[in-house]
Amino acid sequence: MEAEYDSMADEYDATRESATQAEVAALADALEGCKSVLDLGIGTGRFAKPLSDLGFDVTGVDVSRRMIMKAREKGLDRLVVGDAYALPFSDKSFDAAITIHVLHVVVDWIAVVRDLGRVTRGPVMLILRVPQGPQDSGVAPAPFGSSSITQDSRREHPTRTQHRMWQNELELKTRIPPRKLERIRDETISISVAEAIKRANAKRSLGAQIIPPEVKQQMLERILAMAGDQIVQRRIVEDLAVWDAGALQSLGN
Repeated sequence: MEAEYDSMADEYDATRESATQAEVAALADALEGCKSVLDLGIGTGRFAKPLSDLGFDVTGVDVSRRMIMKAREKGLDRLVVGDAYALPFSDKSFDAAITIHVLHVVVDWIAVVRDLGRVTRGPVMLILRVPQGPQDSGVAPAPFGSSSITQDSRREHPTRTQHRMWQNELELKTRIPPRKLERIRDETISISVAEAIKRANAKRSLGAQIIPPEVKQQMLERILAMAGDQIVQRRIVEDLAVWDAGALQSLGN
């Protein structure tokens, strides 16, 4: 995972949305009364930077050194390269913790959540994407076409099985209902099919099949030719979920 995220660091911000004003405002409101905040999976600091600008002392942890470097370039300086399964902090080190879009890329999400509860003495919060369609369901889409090239690529470059898009987060919500669940985003965005495909290509998101470049280029050219000027709409719905650290620390016991 470290190597994979290292390879994505330079293009990460260009292929992801910045934290929205609504997201930052909701996090800041839920963090009221807290000073020290742990951001587990800080990445390039998309959420840590605006929270830091609001006066919170944000400490970021990430497995990727290159992601940490990008966060440092934004002026963040409380940064640690660390393992989410064994956070390098003593018990109850932070007033609060956030982890945004992280749990679905780890294998043992229960261990991660339990250790997050250990190092936190106050609220732990996640932004949960509410599935709206097949792209959010965690089910891999059917491969493009039925060519032997695509089938061979799948055999040689298998999908990472631990990538369960949003399922781990939703399972956590079911097993331990959050003490606060607030709808913070519900909007429909429009984007051309061509632009969506180009972003997905640049993103190289976790869970995607790793396809040889020449095959990938052939597929992209065919899809873009078929797409033309078509516009698609996508509804994005998000909730802010807040747990007490003690409840998470006892998960699985």
